[in-house]
Amino acid sequence: MDDFEVLIYNLTSENPSQNVASIKNAVISRIEASDSDVTVESTDYFNHTYAPDLVLRWHGDRSIRPVFLRTSDNPEYIREDVSVIANQHPIIMPLTVLRDSQNAEALKAESAQASTLVATLSTIGTFADAQGDKPVLGLLSKAVLQGGRGFVDQDRARSATATVDAGFTAAQHAEVKSTRDALATAEDLLDATRAGILTRLLHAVWLGSGAPASTFPGASGITTSLDAAGLKLLLDVVTSSDIEFWRRIGAGLTLERLCEIDVSQESENLQHLVNSNLDRFRAKSLQLSDVITSPVAAHEALRWFLHSGVLGLKDESFVSHFSPGPVSSLGSSTDSSSRQVRLRELIDRAALAGVTIDELVIEAENGRRLEYRLPANAYIWDDPVLEEFSLALGKGSFVTSATVPLEGRTRHLKCDLQKHFAAGRTAAKFTLRELLNYALPVLGNLSPATNRKLAELTTQRDG
Repeated sequence: MDDFEVLIYNLTSENPSQNVASIKNAVISRIEASDSDVTVESTDYFNHTYAPDLVLRWHGDRSIRPVFLRTSDNPEYIREDVSVIANQHPIIMPLTVLRDSQNAEALKAESAQASTLVATLSTIGTFADAQGDKPVLGLLSKAVLQGGRGFVDQDRARSATATVDAGFTAAQHAEVKSTRDALATAEDLLDATRAGILTRLLHAVWLGSGAPASTFPGASGITTSLDAAGLKLLLDVVTSSDIEFWRRIGAGLTLERLCEIDVSQESENLQHLVNSNLDRFRAKSLQLSDVITSPVAAHEALRWFLHSGVLGLKDESFVSHFSPGPVSSLGSSTDSSSRQVRLRELIDRAALAGVTIDELVIEAENGRRLEYRLPANAYIWDDPVLEEFSLALGKGSFVTSATVPLEGRTRHLKCDLQKHFAAGRTAAKFTLRELLNYALPVLGNLSPATNRKLAELTTQRDG
C-alpha cells in the first residue's frame, strides 16, 4: 500500500467530518505536488453524485476541472458516474484500486469518449513521481490533470511516462518510431487541446534536430514552421546549450514570431536562442533607456527578455528594446538622463566602440543648426573641420542625431540622440548584431565594461 492507502486504512476517528477532511487534505497535497501551477479548492461535499469534492484551477489559465472522490471499488458504479457527470469532463478519483471486472474495459472506452479521467490518487502520484528533472514529464503530469481521459491505472501511467520521455529524446534525433509512439500515447491519454500541446513541442524539437518538417510523424495539420505556442513550449521545456540546435531553431524564426510571446530574462533557453542567431533576427528599430552608472555592471551578464511585443536586452547599467516594427512601436524612452550630448562625448563614444559616423546634426542654444557630412574615409575623431564648426556654434552646442554607415555604405542607421532611438531611413531591417555593434554604443554613454560585454556577445561563434 502507498501512503494514501495507509491513511485510508488507518482512519480511526469517530467523527466523519474529520475523516473526510483528512482524506481531502491528503488528496490536495498530492495533486499540488503534481503541478506547481494548480490551485485546489475544497467544497462542502463528499462522495456526492453531482457536486464535486474538489475544484482544480490553474494560474494564468481559465481551465477549471472538478474532482469527484469515490469510495466504491466497483468499475460498474464508476461507469454509472461517468454517464451522469460526463458533461463536466471531470476527474473521477476512486479512493482505492478498482477491483478486476469485466466492466473495466468498458469503463476505459466510455470514460475516454466522455473526456473523463478515472484515476486513483496513486496513479496521479505516478505521473508526478516520474518528473524528476525532466520538464517534459512535468508537462505531461499537468496535461493529465487538465485534460487526461479514460481509465488510467498505475501500469498505464508508468507506460505513458516512459513512452513520452523516450519520444521526446527521439524527436531530438529525428527518430520516427519512438516519436510516433509518444504522439499516439498523447492522443490516447489526453483531450485534443493537451495532446496538441505535446504534439507542438515534439514538432519543435524535431525541427531543432535539423530534420525536414515534412518528415515529422505527427498530425497533418501541424504547421511547417514553429508557431508561437510551440516556441513558448520549446523555451520552457527543452534543456540544451547546443548552439547548433538553437541555430536550427532560429533558421525558421523571425523576430516578429519571437515577439509574439513573453519570456523573462531568467530563461537560459532564450539566451541561447537569441545569442546563437544575432545575424538572423532582424529589427526595424532600437530604443535605449535607463543608462545608469553602476559599479556592479561589470559583473552582471547581458540578458535578453521578451515583453509586450519587443525583444529587450539589459544589464545593471542599461535597458534596450528591439522592435520588428517602426520607432512608434517602442513608445517613449524612459531614460532619465535627458541631458544634451556634446560633440566631444559623441566622439568618445564612437572612438571607444570603433563606430564610423558620416553625418550628424549639431544645434546651438540660440537655435542655429548645422548638418555636416564627413568626407569619404574620414573619422569623426580625426576631423579638425568638424571641431571648428562646433566651436563656431558656441560652447553650448550639442548633437541631436548621428548617422552610421554600415558595411559597404549602402545602408545607414540614423541615431536620434535626444529620443534615444535608432532606425533606418526607410523600412529597412537590421540584424541584432548590426544594431548592437553600430547603434547601441552611439545612443548611450555605456560603460567600458558594458562595451566589452557587447563586443564579446557580438563576436561569439554563430554556429
